[in-house]
Amino acid sequence: MRVIGLSLFFLFFNKGLSAQEVVLNTNFAVRDFILFENSLIFIEKRDLKSYNLRTRTKDAIFKEDSCFVGGFGLRLYNLMEQKKIITAANELYADRSSIRFYDLIQKDINKYHVLYSTKLLDFFIHQEDSLFFISKKDSTIESYQYGTNPRYKKIDSIKIDSYARRMGFFNNNLYYITDSGKVIAYDVTTKTSRMIYKGQNRLVNFVFDNKHEYLYVTSVNGEILKINIANGSKEYKLIFGNQIIEAIDIYKDRFIIAGDWSGIIKIIDLNTFEIVKEYYDKARIIKILVSENYFYTSSSNRTIKKWKII
Repeated sequence: MRVIGLSLFFLFFNKGLSAQEVVLNTNFAVRDFILFENSLIFIEKRDLKSYNLRTRTKDAIFKEDSCFVGGFGLRLYNLMEQKKIITAANELYADRSSIRFYDLIQKDINKYHVLYSTKLLDFFIHQEDSLFFISKKDSTIESYQYGTNPRYKKIDSIKIDSYARRMGFFNNNLYYITDSGKVIAYDVTTKTSRMIYKGQNRLVNFVFDNKHEYLYVTSVNGEILKINIANGSKEYKLIFGNQIIEAIDIYKDRFIIAGDWSGIIKIIDLNTFEIVKEYYDKARIIKILVSENYFYTSSSNRTIKKWKII
């Protein structure tokens, strides 16, 4: 009976493995990437690079093969309406970080900001109000207005009780999660905070549903929580495994897709919170990005892969 069970287990995972496609092999693990039209734009160690998914060749987005981002890449955003790409990066040894705006027309960095005394835990940009937020190692979140003159203007600073590893923004509220297990909404207009949820475990990442009624939050010990933003109730808790869940994204308010440090990827029904499909990548899943009926992953085995959702 045990032999049959093991056979079914490996058959299940082999079926999952056949649903993947290796899009790109990289020299280093990719921390962040985006998709734009036919291009895959990604940070590889200290460089911003691009790859054409249609021709399977390097793109001509950058002046040379790549663009230096000022340190080891942390986050990457595209402001394609403004023809800009924004990166945040940390130096490896020094307590120094930088934010750089790459102009796609000039094919060069047209402005950057260096923080000389801290590393960043997260970086989030809110394009509509020309704001960006940085979460720092001194347990502080700062917000800046960016523009032409001055290039950056600091407008707020929030002292928090522990590290904030992920931030998001909606309806004038900055949402962030902390190592102390809290989910906080900070109103940038009134400069007041509201604690939505308090748990016992360190929180790692989150996504909103498309209506911004719920947060799906991952933890360091392998949980996924469904939290009601309005009343702070924990409506579901899924025990994903016992590893850190770093990667999560949402598909059409039908599924959430998450991956942990052991390489397990699960597709979870949002209505029932049941697992509908599972894959195995044998390496730490760093990022998941949904695009149409597929999702892309970057992992510690230095690959970017494409997987079918349904």
